[in-house]
Amino acid sequence: MMNLIQRNLPAKIIALIAAIVLWFFVMNEQNPMIDGSFSVPLTIANAPDGYKITSSVDVVKIKVRGPRAMFVTAVAADFKAYVDLQGIEEGKQLVKIQSVLPQGFEFIETNPTTATFVIDKIIQKQMPAEITLGGTPAAGMTVDAVSQSIKQVKIEGPSESVNAVVKVSGYIGLAGNSADFSASVPLMALNADGKEVPEVKIIPQSVDVSVLLARSPVKKVVPVKAIVASDLPAAYVLVGAKLDVPKVEIAGDEKLLDGINGLETQPISLADINAVGTTKKAVKLKLPAGITVTNENIHVNIEIAEKK
Repeated sequence: MMNLIQRNLPAKIIALIAAIVLWFFVMNEQNPMIDGSFSVPLTIANAPDGYKITSSVDVVKIKVRGPRAMFVTAVAADFKAYVDLQGIEEGKQLVKIQSVLPQGFEFIETNPTTATFVIDKIIQKQMPAEITLGGTPAAGMTVDAVSQSIKQVKIEGPSESVNAVVKVSGYIGLAGNSADFSASVPLMALNADGKEVPEVKIIPQSVDVSVLLARSPVKKVVPVKAIVASDLPAAYVLVGAKLDVPKVEIAGDEKLLDGINGLETQPISLADINAVGTTKKAVKLKLPAGITVTNENIHVNIEIAEKK
């Protein structure tokens, strides 16, 4: 047996080497090394808690090299592109993209090679909840009081968004209401331009509001008479007293207004006048009980002359 093996041994070794070389040649011709690429989503490892994370890259193209036969069965799901955010700091950061390949593939490159990340801390802030009334109630009715279940709310979100909020507001329409009513009013976080700020959560998201209505007071315009006291110094004589506003609008119960055809001022003292000419004085109106006026203070021009 040994003689059989050793017979023509050099020729057998040469034949074996030739067969191996031929096998590699055939395999290389039939299954050559080629380049290819796969597009895969970018994933994040070790993302920090309590931050909003925004990436400039969503999809990464991984370029690899391998035997042609491997590309026949390979799919994009076999490859992975990711970034490791372990220990990353707040703000804008440039992070290298890494990859994981199936066995048998040779890595060439990723496109892009890096991704820009914005790391924004999630914060909370207390703000007042403001209720805005719109529209008008039914004829003859007016808003007497507005109450809400809570005055303060909490807003939460990325610091950039939260810091852009200048007002938390809810809107409630009066739209012809003739009786007291309540409503659950949703709240919105608004910026300086009055636009809603996205990515901001309001806690709670709504507030209960109660609106109390009352009958509107009847209004009436009446003339005003200036009442002058008799304390003018003896050296002077009163020429006239003229009001800047000879008529005013008063409001109150209709029955009260029916009996009022005009108002008088409180007595105007002239004791401090010490020169001729015109002196302007502020004076209050005498108002009957239950009657209101926009401004109780009016001005009167006192014209004084020297007594002859």
